[in-house]
Amino acid sequence: MQLIAPDPDMRLRFKHPYASKPLLTETEARFFECLFQITQGRCHIQVKPRLADVFQHPKVPGAFQRISQKHVDFLICRADDWMPMVGIEVDDPSHGDAKAFKNDIFKNELFAATGVPLLRLPVYELGQLEELVATLTRAWNHRWAILETGMPPPLPKPRRRFIDRLMGKSHVRASEAA
Repeated sequence: MQLIAPDPDMRLRFKHPYASKPLLTETEARFFECLFQITQGRCHIQVKPRLADVFQHPKVPGAFQRISQKHVDFLICRADDWMPMVGIEVDDPSHGDAKAFKNDIFKNELFAATGVPLLRLPVYELGQLEELVATLTRAWNHRWAILETGMPPPLPKPRRRFIDRLMGKSHVRASEAA
């Protein structure tokens, strides 16, 4: 074992001026503490795992690149086998620009296609603990059913408002376009 740490008086020159920074924003750190209290050590909470480390990808050109430089804010895994159970994205105002919106849609579709529930949590809803616990419990149970049976349990149809928030108000149903 070797600890790599320069002498405190030594300064190394590097091509770019890198510096360490906190892994989480203040909001994310507060939410992590909340999640930690809710779960009480019954599962593992991963912080900003890279999607390529969470999902297997087909060996086709571009598949790895689509997920290699994206992450999810939090990933809750089963304690015994580290199986991904629920992803959580804390949506702050930065999710309003076009690039972030496109990434959000991609993540929504990726999680849905792989059977891992993704909870999108707007910053202004962070304090709603009872609803958070209920939603996480539903998501956990949904994922558990998928893992046990290979088939997702039937879900109620999403409310129209939820679809608008998820996809943007500019989308049109095929039945509405006709």
